[in-house]
Amino acid sequence: MLRYAGAMTMPSTPVRLSPLAWATALLPLATMHVCYLLSASEQLVPWCLPWFEGCTSISRASRSGTAYFVFKAGMLPACVCMMLFWWANRHWLRHMRVEPKIWWWLGMLAPLPLALYTVVLGHEGDTPYLLRRIGVVGFFGLTFLAQLGLSVSLRHSPMSAAGNLLLRLCGFTLLVGIASLILGVIWPEHYDTMDDGFEWALAVLINLHTLRVAWLWQRSGFAVNVSSVS
Repeated sequence: MLRYAGAMTMPSTPVRLSPLAWATALLPLATMHVCYLLSASEQLVPWCLPWFEGCTSISRASRSGTAYFVFKAGMLPACVCMMLFWWANRHWLRHMRVEPKIWWWLGMLAPLPLALYTVVLGHEGDTPYLLRRIGVVGFFGLTFLAQLGLSVSLRHSPMSAAGNLLLRLCGFTLLVGIASLILGVIWPEHYDTMDDGFEWALAVLINLHTLRVAWLWQRSGFAVNVSSVS
């Protein structure tokens, strides 16, 4: 419960948090796809279905032209939403009498490497490239672990069926990531043409998990109580 200190507190007002979850999922999805459309329209990248054809990476579609500014303007606010989203997930589970483990901290840390990636995107050189790789691996890795932890925790709540579904989605995401690693080892001469497609697929899968949680927040009426002061 959120309270504001004061001389006299009035009855608290519930504030629904499902818009936060929807923003956390939809803002990154919209940003990276709008950036691709802008770059393709400006002839900076080819037209294709990037999730399947892998004609360009998210980075390449967002690091120049108009997309350079749109990506930063969309992803940095999205990082703030992600931090608040994982903080709120802790309270959501506590409302269902489930004590979350350390995973929610991992979720709150995940936007930091994403913010690093966003800031250095568009800059050339070995150091920016290294920072971008750290940002990508750090964000995907920490977010996946947080989503896995949330899915397992939900299995011990009244929403156990939803937890099982989310856990299966995590399993599929893991399989996609493992397939990407294996293909990079056994088929390196052709992997460069597939790597970008895997990147888009993983980004979409990560956000699908958040979309499902947003729907659960909305269905359950998850809210925090904000007290007013006279």
